[in-house]
Amino acid sequence: MDNFLSPITTFWILSIIAFVFIILKRKKTAKIFLIIAFLDLFIFSVTPLPTYLLKKLEQQYIPINTNKLDKNLPIMVLGGGHTNDHNLPTTNQLSSVALPRLVEGVRLYKQINGSTFILSGYTNKNNAPHAEVMAKSAISLGVNKKDTIMLIKPGTTWDEAIAFKKRFGSKQKFILVTSASHMPRAMKAFKNQGLHPIAAPANFLIKDDYDKSIYNWKPSVSKIKHTEKALHEYVGILYYDWFKKE
Repeated sequence: MDNFLSPITTFWILSIIAFVFIILKRKKTAKIFLIIAFLDLFIFSVTPLPTYLLKKLEQQYIPINTNKLDKNLPIMVLGGGHTNDHNLPTTNQLSSVALPRLVEGVRLYKQINGSTFILSGYTNKNNAPHAEVMAKSAISLGVNKKDTIMLIKPGTTWDEAIAFKKRFGSKQKFILVTSASHMPRAMKAFKNQGLHPIAAPANFLIKDDYDKSIYNWKPSVSKIKHTEKALHEYVGILYYDWFKKE
């Protein structure tokens, strides 16, 4: 699904369709598809729209203030993928999404003396469960091994919420750590299960810089990546609203 949300994929699909119409000698129709294809690429790689879409997601929850938190709150860090390159330390096996989540979780764990450090993530074929790689990385960063708990079956955010409820019940408050752009969808999933998460967003991609405007018209590959991430989350939120109500 993510591939179809990419502006690059859309560009090439529309271009191929235009090429087919050229072969069929329907030049006007081909021209329309080509215009749409280039307009799509322009909007999502040049304009400020991708920055706006992603920032709107990331700003829904602010970074957590540990001074206002109770001590010994459980901390749950959502998974984000890893590679099975065993020549690398476990921290380097984590994806660019998972590592910032884990680092934020460890930071909170050390500041508030978290009672338990919960890692979640699927098991894929014969590879190590993602939760296990996350747990080993957390221990290497200073988390006490006896405080780590792994949920190795969940494959989606919705599954993670269900797994948490089955394991820990729904009465206790806990800190939920995930990417800032993913947090609105994650909070929706966990609250739908009657849980009481405290949002701790991590991995902010859109950061204000007083020396330059974040809203510019410069062509950028990062804008395409921002578009893909933002659309993935918006579609996911709509999916939860339409098909995951209980």
